[in-house]
Amino acid sequence: MSIQLLGGLIVAGLVGPLLRIPKRWGVPVAVGELLIGAILGDSGFKKIPVADPSLKLFATVGFALLMFGAGSHIDYRTLTKKSFEKAIWILLANFGLAVVVAVVIDHFAHFHNWKLLAVISFSSSAALVIPLVESVAPSLSLSILITQVTLADAIAFVALPFFTQKTNRVEATVGALLVLALSVVIYFALRYAKGKGWLDLAHGVSKLDHLGLELRISLATLLLVAAVAIRFHASVMIAGFTLGVAFASIGVPHRLSRQIFGVSEGLFAPIYFVWLGASINIRQTFHSRDTIILAILMCFGALIAHLPSALFAQPKRNIFLASAQLGIPAAAVTLGSENHIVTAGQAGAIMLSALITILFTI
Repeated sequence: MSIQLLGGLIVAGLVGPLLRIPKRWGVPVAVGELLIGAILGDSGFKKIPVADPSLKLFATVGFALLMFGAGSHIDYRTLTKKSFEKAIWILLANFGLAVVVAVVIDHFAHFHNWKLLAVISFSSSAALVIPLVESVAPSLSLSILITQVTLADAIAFVALPFFTQKTNRVEATVGALLVLALSVVIYFALRYAKGKGWLDLAHGVSKLDHLGLELRISLATLLLVAAVAIRFHASVMIAGFTLGVAFASIGVPHRLSRQIFGVSEGLFAPIYFVWLGASINIRQTFHSRDTIILAILMCFGALIAHLPSALFAQPKRNIFLASAQLGIPAAAVTLGSENHIVTAGQAGAIMLSALITILFTI
């Protein structure tokens, strides 16, 4: 990958923040990055070499960091017992309806993988929803919403890799369990170091001498666990997500959060979303009746699967917010395309429907 291409991708990624500036639109940054990628990539002018190994490496790191960020939004220490109990009942109802919705979509769209559709329909987007409700006054319904999308994200992220594999499923399962075990070990190691005061000491030295130790350790841990995931045919998604949860569970310092946010959102995440948008040929979605039906039904399916929240006195606004999806569809398309589970037209349909569900939050 040339320096010109890298610079061009960063410039292209600026479309996301620019579309976000007008508050009346409220377009999430990732949506703008996906759109410019689609325009410059396989759906449009074909100016982005999506098969370039260096570009794919940058995109993989961006994917891992994105999943790390999604996991870091899941801090189980903040979940209350009352909101947790109601959220569990909502999720059980959502899951049952998501399965029905997935079977119906699978039948009419001839997708031939209703389990993957069920995971996508069931999912939410904590990384998208939580920042949107930060300024909302605290309430039980809000606490239930945050708990619901947090748990839905966690369940969907853990389940997704098992339904995006055509071969090597046993190896992928073993790899996923190994990565999960590593993340658990790292969690207890971090917890022990925090109890001994070592993390606070390192934080103080790093802050005083501007060493960036927390960021270096976090990135090194993430990349090494991601390397283990790839070696054992698992997904870097599991590595990023489980490590994000581990770090969030012991408490991530605000300084480290800002540093990771800067590295991710300033470089790697935009490249990932621009690359993802470029690698998906949305035009192929409209070349097939089945993929058009898939895109339409998945939009309605996401909303229908989350309607049970109304039975638990959740406001309509919260139902729409919980229906919005981004991380899981993006991960499903990335993994599904790599493993030849999802065709180009189906990938475009999944992402198109996900972008439409985001309109529910505006």
